[in-house]
Amino acid sequence: MTQDFKDLVDFYHAKKIEGMDFSQIRKELKEKGIDENTVKSVVREIDNKILAGDVKKPGKLDARQLRMIGWALMIIGGIATLGLYLKWFDLKGYQFLAYGPVIAGYLMIVAARRAQKKIS
Repeated sequence: MTQDFKDLVDFYHAKKIEGMDFSQIRKELKEKGIDENTVKSVVREIDNKILAGDVKKPGKLDARQLRMIGWALMIIGGIATLGLYLKWFDLKGYQFLAYGPVIAGYLMIVAARRAQKKIS
């Protein structure tokens, strides 16, 4: 019974994320012959999952990914800055400051730490 309940919650949670309304979920569950108390419990559990933030929005990076991108930017920017300072790269008279990726990487790492603290 608990596995069936969990399967119902998971199935309709996915449907809710896709855009199905709670009234449609209730209607489908009643059409399947499920009693009113179970319907209420399923809807309540779906609502709790949504409120708890179990849904990861597409296109949004988690803290680990943000931190890795930040470190990569800092390393690439540091190498570019050092290379320009030591004249490893010939820009044929053009000047270029590569501090931007270092600063952006640092800010991404700080944002990842804040996001991680917010979660825990």
